[in-house]
Amino acid sequence: MSEIYLTEKQWSRLPYKTTKIDRNRTYLEIIKLLETHGISDYQWTRYQGMDRLAFPIKIERQDVDQGFMVKLTVPRLMYNKRKTGGAYAKKTMTYLEKESWRIFWWYLKSKLEAIEFGISDTVREFMYNINYALPDGTEINLGRTLIENVENLNKLTALPDPDRKIIETTIEETEKK
Repeated sequence: MSEIYLTEKQWSRLPYKTTKIDRNRTYLEIIKLLETHGISDYQWTRYQGMDRLAFPIKIERQDVDQGFMVKLTVPRLMYNKRKTGGAYAKKTMTYLEKESWRIFWWYLKSKLEAIEFGISDTVREFMYNINYALPDGTEINLGRTLIENVENLNKLTALPDPDRKIIETTIEETEKK
């Protein structure tokens, strides 16, 4: 994810655009959020101006827990706004740091709460952020791999669906009197 340039309409509807909570406080709140939801191992990385959060998850597959890595990027919301000087001041493209971090906190909080309360599960919530290292060391993204190989999905339908239930019934006719 790179910089996101907001339109006038997006700016007008932007949540947290009046927040006073700075990046550092939100960072600490995200760590608390992770730990509250049982995620004690996590990694923050800043590379080329982009902040990224990674944490491991376990997914049970054929009665075996398999490890995957969730990787999320804090958005860099940008908006062309006046710094000071009133209505005639020159507009400059501005990184909305506080707002970007608050939206990321809300996004992560929403996903973790959906999992906690049974509305969704880890795979559904993080599919496009789940990464997996192949035996040769190549890292793949689960969601991207799925989309790029959509023509092979018919092969996957042969796999058993753990949520599918087969109910056998019999129908007996009775005589009407």
